[in-house]
Amino acid sequence: MNVFKPALACLLLAASCATSAETRLTLKSDAGDYIGQGKSYLYTDANATFRYSKNYDNGIALNIESGSAWWSLNLAAPGNAQLQPGSYLAATRWPFQAANAPGLDFSGSGRGCNTLTGRFDIFEVSYDSEGVVTGINASFEQHCEGATPALRGQLSYNLVTPMGVSTVGVKPVSYTCLNRTSGQRLVRKSTATLFDCKQAGLQVNPGDQVTISITGAAE
Repeated sequence: MNVFKPALACLLLAASCATSAETRLTLKSDAGDYIGQGKSYLYTDANATFRYSKNYDNGIALNIESGSAWWSLNLAAPGNAQLQPGSYLAATRWPFQAANAPGLDFSGSGRGCNTLTGRFDIFEVSYDSEGVVTGINASFEQHCEGATPALRGQLSYNLVTPMGVSTVGVKPVSYTCLNRTSGQRLVRKSTATLFDCKQAGLQVNPGDQVTISITGAAE
């Protein structure tokens, strides 16, 4: 089945396409995933409190509180290196990852993984003078106890024009990047589940209105 979902793709598959500088954390939990309990979640500055810090692997720690719910996200690069844009594959549970492996952990509200496998992608990231994150656009996927069901998340914080997208639920065939402010439009054939319109050549200025559309087959 072929699908073309301009608005839906932007909303559900690319929370990073938002042009607001607020924090947005979108979570999608498969049926059978222990952490997310098979539900979807959306947290923003309007309904949650976000606290960022540096964890002791020189990575990024995020704590979220929303009513009675509380979550924590930890990301770490191999070898205690500072996280930079790129794909971090074969991640295992933070803080027990091997020295040459990335660390990942999303847990909270009384639930956590004993063992974990997954990946995360950093599209954009910036830091202050002490190494605490001041802006990030990222996505992650984790599996508890070697199980197939996944928890997937997309995070955008303090970036006015993040242009990265990681697909969920669609096997992509092509991407369309449209800067509605300037009128520039790019169409790129790609089966990659990780795509960045800026890297593809889209010119974006702060405040521009941008739409990212995905053509592909529903999974």
